[in-house]
Amino acid sequence: MQNSILRPVDRESAEAEALLDAGLALMVAGGGRRPRVADIVAAAGSSNDAFYRRFGSKDALVEAIVERGARAVVEQVRRCLARAADDSPEARLRAGLGALVRQASDAELARKIRAVLANGSGAGPHGGQVTVALVDALAALFAQPAAELGAADPLRTARTVAGAVVAALQYWLFTEEVPGPAEIEHLVGFLLAGVRAPRLR
Repeated sequence: MQNSILRPVDRESAEAEALLDAGLALMVAGGGRRPRVADIVAAAGSSNDAFYRRFGSKDALVEAIVERGARAVVEQVRRCLARAADDSPEARLRAGLGALVRQASDAELARKIRAVLANGSGAGPHGGQVTVALVDALAALFAQPAAELGAADPLRTARTVAGAVVAALQYWLFTEEVPGPAEIEHLVGFLLAGVRAPRLR
């Protein structure tokens, strides 16, 4: 089951989404510099009362932006797997992994993520939990093709694969490296070989 952290939270969504969009835009435009709450609510056409009623603090807003991004990642992989539903299990898993890893080659997306993370205090209550929730949600998607490829413990295998991909994405994000097609193919091929490996069956 998808971790509750990655389930959309209804904060009277139109107003909340406007605040999230405004906060993200200002963080990116400022190169990671922390915008004031007053600037965020002005850009959103909202109010300080609305901001604190929805989020409580600027750190909570940052966490909500990160969570929204993680949900988008999971949905993108889910759609990719659905489009490959009639393909072989290896092709489905390759498609899902490829969709996930190719995000690391999107320089604009990486710039946005770095800007958002630069605005976090590091003391938020959900810091590492979003990563755990992301890995668990991806593992749930990868478990079926892993089972069809012969993994004896499909969910554990899928969680290992998802964790490895997320770790690679974080590495590229924080080193500001942009992986090329050969590096992406190497990672995807390596993970597929791991799923098929006899010791994992």
